[in-house]
Amino acid sequence: MSKAETTSDSYTLLLISQPSMSVSALIACLEKEIRGTVELVSPDTIHEKLTERSGLVLIDLSAFDDTATERLKHALTPYADQHVFALLNAHDLTAKELASWPFIKGVFKKDDELSHLCYGVEKMFSGEYWLPRHKMAALIHYYQQHYQQTIDEQAIVLTNREQEILRHLVTGASNQDIANALAVSEHTVKSHLYNVFKKINVKNRVQAVFWAKNNLSLIGSVGLELGPDSYDD
Repeated sequence: MSKAETTSDSYTLLLISQPSMSVSALIACLEKEIRGTVELVSPDTIHEKLTERSGLVLIDLSAFDDTATERLKHALTPYADQHVFALLNAHDLTAKELASWPFIKGVFKKDDELSHLCYGVEKMFSGEYWLPRHKMAALIHYYQQHYQQTIDEQAIVLTNREQEILRHLVTGASNQDIANALAVSEHTVKSHLYNVFKKINVKNRVQAVFWAKNNLSLIGSVGLELGPDSYDD
């Protein structure tokens, strides 16, 4: 699972938007609040900027019309595993609209205060999702209505610990909540989630919850192997 590039004092934050006075003012405020550099990325420099390093990418929906937004989705998809993405200046998105951005891990609305934005950015840098619970629930319901996955019971085998983490995920627990419950490090939880997402072929936390609710009781398991749990905690 991708994790935004951080240091102890600063973050790598990219803002996909169009140059304007309001965007310049937002960048200045963000840089002051998060103690890091915010770099403006235009649509024609996406490939150049996003291949340089990993980070958190804010997509300013207010800067693009519907056609340009669709082009952005396709242009950003190849970088889904390298960066953490969030939508900025979003309206009240429906579950269908959210599902059309499968790599998005956070949403900030047009009327969000700067302090709310900065707090959410910090949470996302630490590996959390920034979606209201009612939106997560709506997404899961949408997936239930539109995507029915059938699995080969012999093809997917999760360790006991991976299944345990998935069960916590279904309750809406954050990575830190899961780490506290299992007495392991947050890094260990992230490593397990990365492996689980690959095994069950999902792109995000919401899809993983939906998958778990439908399939967790059907899959095989193996005993806990030596791994991050044995060395990180």
